[in-house]
Parts: sequence; structure tokens; C-alpha cells
Amino acid sequence: MATIKDIAQLAGVSLATVSRVLNNTGKVSPALRAQVLAAVETLNYQPNAPARSLRRRETRLIGVLIPQLNHPFFGTLAYSIERFLFAEGFRILVCSAEEDAEREAEYTQLLVRQRVDGAIVAPTGLDLKWSAHFAHANIPIVLIDRNLPEVVASRVMVDNWQGGYQGALHLIELGHRHIGIISASRHSQAMQDRLQGALQALHDHDVAYEVYQPSAETLQQYDLGFHAALSLLAHQPTLSALFALTDVTAIGAMHAAVSQGLSIPEQLSILGFDGIELGAYLIPALTTIAQPIEQLGCKAAEILLKSIGRTQTTQEHLILPTQLLKRASTSAPMRKE
Repeated sequence: MATIKDIAQLAGVSLATVSRVLNNTGKVSPALRAQVLAAVETLNYQPNAPARSLRRRETRLIGVLIPQLNHPFFGTLAYSIERFLFAEGFRILVCSAEEDAEREAEYTQLLVRQRVDGAIVAPTGLDLKWSAHFAHANIPIVLIDRNLPEVVASRVMVDNWQGGYQGALHLIELGHRHIGIISASRHSQAMQDRLQGALQALHDHDVAYEVYQPSAETLQQYDLGFHAALSLLAHQPTLSALFALTDVTAIGAMHAAVSQGLSIPEQLSILGFDGIELGAYLIPALTTIAQPIEQLGCKAAEILLKSIGRTQTTQEHLILPTQLLKRASTSAPMRKE
């Protein structure tokens, strides 16, 4: 493998001149620069990335810590972050906490040992150990999707409360007067905000409702939606609509409805939340409250890059709006003869 000494000998210049050309520092005449670059190309020189990062105190690595990698929303979010950062010359290390505080803390320590230049974190919300590890190492972070007011950091969120309100209002305006809500993780502030927004809309319009809150945490979101819908329909057969607070649980609920011989949306309307791509390809296509997933990831990455290498930065708090995507899984309730 060629070294800078080999380059210096071939180009007929000093080691210092080679170093200035490779690191783009100091003054070098155009003629000498051309000699050095020609030698680099002839020798097919590849710089030692770890050594260069030690000198520059940067690795151009970004940590992305999310709660559940196999969840379509978080997978798409990580993908949008990776595409943005790759175009900016950075590479990412994706870590999946699996909604587990200890796993989250261990991955944080790993990212610190890998000397990442920064991290984008969708926290589990179960513990704050991870934030202490980043703070101690002076690694800048940006929170995404899930808010933790206790953590001092920039953050990019969506308006989950408004999205929950908007979703429930959609069903109400269609004429539904008995609505079931399928919630999810109790420790996720995003889920709680969606639930509270939906409940406020139902209270504002005096609409009856039932809430299914899982008694235990589970990573099997499709199964959660399936069993939640079966339970709600068994105990409240007059329900005419279900609002699942994630698209994945909504898909599970759709399968439950079909298993019970119910026609969607004629006999049961089903609404999701997230806007994952799969929802548009279901039969019927899933009506959903869509998050701007790509924008969410790109904005978080953009804010993080601005903070890297700075001793003091202004914290940015960005809240993005949701959008109702009306599709075929919701309609006015069927009139009873």
C-alpha cells in the first residue's frame, strides 16, 4: 500500500508539501499540487481514514438510535436520514433499541466508543442514561419523533396531538358516533399525544368511544392491532369505526375485521396514523394521518450537521404538521334498516 513518503519520492517534493496537498491546508503552488496529485493517481493512494480522523478529531460517522428498526415508520425514517447524510459525505451507524432501556444505553456507549460526530435519537422514553453518555462525551444530538423535555438538545417532531384530533374529527365528520381507538406504547410521548388529541375531538363533539390500551409492551405491532380489534369488536359490537394510532396496528385491525366477515369500509371504517408507503397498496387503501417522514429525517440531519464542531449552538425546536390522506378504508357508516 502506497504511503505519503512514496508520493513525496515520486513527485520529487517534501513530505510537508504532500501533507498540505492531501489535507488542503497551507499554500502550495499549482505546479507542485499537480505533481503531487499525479503521483497520488499513479500510486492509487488511499488515505488512512482512522488516522486522518484522529488528526482532524472527526470520523464523519453519525449514530442513528431508534426504538424498533423493523417498524416501517422507523425503517423509512432511518433511510431518509442515511440518504441525506450520505450526500453530505457522512456515513451512519443504525442502532435499534427494541424499546429496551438497557439496550438503548449499551448502543449509546458503543456510539461513543466509535467516536461518532453526532447522533439522531428517537428515544424509548424509559430512561435517560443514554443522554448522559452523549453529554459526557460532548457529542451533539438531535431528538426526533419522540420528545423528552428533560433532554437539552435540538428536536424535530410532528404535531401528534393535532394529528390525533384531525383523525378523530375525520371519522366524526363522516357520521360515526361510536369509535374505537387502538393505542400503543404507554411510555411513548408521541402515542400519548395522539391519544389525547383524539379524545379531545371526541369530547368536543360528544361522541362515544372505547380505548384499547395494551396491558404489556409488545414489538409485534401487527398482532397488537389484530387482537385489539378483535377485543373491541367483541365487547362493543356497535362500533362503526376504529382509529389505530399507527398504520401497522391499523393493518392488523383490517385483518381482524376481515376475519370476522366485516366489509371495510361499509361495515367498519379503519383509520391509521403515520403514512407508511404500504398503506397506499392495501385493498382497500388505508386512510391515514400522514407524517412527513422524509422531511422529518432530513431536517434532523440538517440541524445536527450545523451543530457538529461548534462549542455552543442554539437549540432548534421544529414541529412539522401532519396531513389527512383520505383513501378507501373510511366512509360514512352504513345505515341500519
